[in-house]
Formats: sequence, C-alpha cells, structure tokens
Amino acid sequence: MFFKVDRNSLGPIMLSLIVWILAACTTERTEVPISDIKTMTLIPYLTPTATQIPEKTLPTIVPAERPTHTPTPMTYTIVEGDTMLAIAFKHGISLEELQSANPEVNARLLVVGTELIIPADEIIPSQPVTATPIPLQVASTNCYHNPDGIWCFISVKNDRQRPLENLSAEVIIGNNSGEVIGQGTAIGAINLLPGGEELPLIVFIPGRFPQEFNVSANILTVQPLPKNDERYLNPWIEIEDFEISEGEVKASVTGKVGLPGKSRPAGLTWIFIVAYDDTGNVLGVRKEELRRIIEPGTSQEFSLDVFSLGSKIDDVRAFVEMRP
Repeated sequence: MFFKVDRNSLGPIMLSLIVWILAACTTERTEVPISDIKTMTLIPYLTPTATQIPEKTLPTIVPAERPTHTPTPMTYTIVEGDTMLAIAFKHGISLEELQSANPEVNARLLVVGTELIIPADEIIPSQPVTATPIPLQVASTNCYHNPDGIWCFISVKNDRQRPLENLSAEVIIGNNSGEVIGQGTAIGAINLLPGGEELPLIVFIPGRFPQEFNVSANILTVQPLPKNDERYLNPWIEIEDFEISEGEVKASVTGKVGLPGKSRPAGLTWIFIVAYDDTGNVLGVRKEELRRIIEPGTSQEFSLDVFSLGSKIDDVRAFVEMRP
C-alpha cells in the first residue's frame, strides 16, 4: 500500500515529525528538596581523665585514620633497655604473639642487635571482642614521654564482683590548641580483670610530642566473664620481697604463684607486675610468661625487675592469670 504526499503538505508534516522526535528524547526532571536528603556527622565521644598537666577540654574533633599493621611480617632490632613486652606494645601485638613468632629468643636475656620477627595481621590470632554497655570507672591516666613516642597507662577499676575480660580503651592525645596529635587503643597485659580489682590498660603511641599535652580516654570494649567459664583457673600470687634501687626507679620483685589443691593443672601462666608512685599513679609494668606446667597444690617462684617511666617507685603489686 502506498500513500501519496502532496508537496504543499510536506512542510507541516516535517515540522510535526521534528517536534515528536524532540519530545521523545526529553526526560522529565524531578526536583528533590534539600530537606529530604539525610546527612550524618560522626562525632567522637571523649571522656576526660586525669593527666599530668591541668586538664583542658578538647573540642569536637574527628580523629585521623589509625595506622594498621603491614601485610607482611616486619623485623625489629633490639636496642638497649628493650623488653619483650615493650616491643610488643610498640607494634600493637600481644606478648604471646611476639614470643610465638620468636621462640628461640630468651625473653629474660635480650641481646642488643638481635632481630625479632614482628608478626603481621594474617598470622595474628583474633578473638571476638564486642562492646557492651557495662559502665567502668577509669581511675587514672598516666602518660610518659619516650624518644619514640608516648606510653600511656589507663587504670580501670572493676567495681563488680563478677570478673571482666577483653577490655580496651581509646586514647586520644591533644595539644593545647585542641588538635589531635596522636591516638591509639590501650589493651590489658593480661586478659582478665577480677572483681574489685584495678589494672592498667597499656598503649604506646609513636611520634614526636610536645612536653605538654592533654589526654582523653574512653572504654571501647568490655565483656563480663560467662558463668561457669572454664578458660581461667583460680591461682594465687604472693610477693615475698621487693627491693627498690638505681635511684628508686627500679624494683626487683620476688614471690610465688600457685594453685589450690582442687584445681586443674595450669599450662599457661602470666605474671604481671605494676609499679606505683606514692600517690598511686602507674609508673611502669612488667609481664612474664612461665612456660612450665604448674600442678594443683604446688607453687612456682619468680623474680622480676620493673622500671619506672616517671618518678620514684613507692610500691609494687603483682597479678597472675593461669589457664589450663
């Protein structure tokens, strides 16, 4: 079938065709009111704690991105004054992880110049840690300068009878202008915080810092110990003697750890020594692992040195954690 188009009617037809094509190529625009767009501002929650200088309130700030571990193992060369615990905390790993990566190194006899393997994230065992709404008291925060950064001890008090575990705290360092100049996550040298006890969480924040700074800390994670939990034993620890020397910044501690008669044997034992000044501030810590089985009804002697990062040592306390 054919249609005959008259030349005089071609113009109107072409004009109608062009209008139809343009209309087909045009999409309808919908204006969205700005009030319908939802926005969210992230503001960190900061809990001021005691510092070594007059406290100043930090303004609302957005912390910088926290550094992460490298994807491959690193090495670290031991220098004079190093301890295995200090090296572990400097690299954000536990003492057990560092010792497992370097089983041939004697933690009590570190040789200057020895290279240690620092395990990377892939081989660091993880444990489930979740935040809970358990209110905890941060008793004090003590930070000390180091040539490579700042050591901070966040003393946490468990006012409950039930033990707590998996504690951590966010620590933020600010200057006098309120700017964030460093931050890190403090963790415990031992995992369990018994009821009624107070223990420091520890963090090393690398960098160069001014002599005066502000410290803010808040609890990140804490869990109540499940009832009838069998991961921990019920050991005892006793300090028999301690001697303060070297300008009162070193304490040599001797004592015993043991298990009651009705207990399972201990396969893992961690001794944790904390040094305090005359006002109860934490000055330094020392952790030691006993790599031997302790049978029920027996004890094991220990002898450890702990050093102060600040003023003179006035007192020491000893804590122990044992697992089957």
